Amino acid sequence: MLASSRQGFHNKPRKNKTMPTRIACIAGEEIYRQWDAGRIDGERIGTRSTPFGESGEIFLINSAKPFYLLPRYGAGLRKTSPGKINSRANMYALKDLGVQHVLAWGPAGAITHNIAVGDMVVLDDVIDRTYLRDQTFFENSPLGFLRQFPVFCPTLRRVANNALASMKLLHRSSGVAAVSEGPRLETPAEVRMLLAIGAEIVTHSFVPEVFLAKELQMCYAAICYIVNYAETGSRHKPFVAGDLFGGLGQTSDTQRLATAIGAMTRIVSNIAAAIEEPRTDCDCDKTMHHHIRQYQLSNDWRTWFK
Repeated sequence: MLASSRQGFHNKPRKNKTMPTRIACIAGEEIYRQWDAGRIDGERIGTRSTPFGESGEIFLINSAKPFYLLPRYGAGLRKTSPGKINSRANMYALKDLGVQHVLAWGPAGAITHNIAVGDMVVLDDVIDRTYLRDQTFFENSPLGFLRQFPVFCPTLRRVANNALASMKLLHRSSGVAAVSEGPRLETPAEVRMLLAIGAEIVTHSFVPEVFLAKELQMCYAAICYIVNYAETGSRHKPFVAGDLFGGLGQTSDTQRLATAIGAMTRIVSNIAAAIEEPRTDCDCDKTMHHHIRQYQLSNDWRTWFK
């Protein structure tokens, strides 16, 4: 698609034409940057109305196995505070489109010194330090009482790790993220506290998405890309694992970060291609079954919110 025709389509969202796909990626404003630069081939579907308000814009991306992209934020000065993202509308909209697998993508700061700028981390746990966000679809009912183990879908995590390894991208197969409220960054004392309680990276993303996904019986996995080193009060740059002289003669942080961000759609495309349907080796589609039995809920998930 030519850049000029892409830009013309970009200004005229099409909300009625969709293709069946069960895979989506939720990311940040890098979606807009790559779309405007003509590096993403697809259609702009637009926002969707839900019982929880309007979702973010949704893009349908052409690939061997098509997938949706949904930006959490607007672009530029339209970018909202992390605590103001309507995650409930976003997750509801994706589920309503038939999505079962959600890959989340977002930036993070490294707390431990063995993670470097440009590295990617496939999360396996979170420490939730948010306090302003709508954490559940079921504020006034017992349906939000759910076990949080495993936190992320083990099958989707394995597929993500295999994809990153096959692409020879620097990544860690597991990690614990502390999710702060934002929008401000953490103080040195807060970062030292997070390190003491087991956090390896700190971010503003992924909560409450990961909890809402369980309430909708969706597979959810998260990949962080490291954009900086969290403040600890030290003036010394953390040691980069694998570098004999702490990075001397290696690619710069800027280059490493650009490589990570630029690979986003290729990563999602490869993960989408590797996902097997139907699901057979995870229980993400059964997280609400005990509530369905106990409260005689309909199998139609849309009725749970009435």
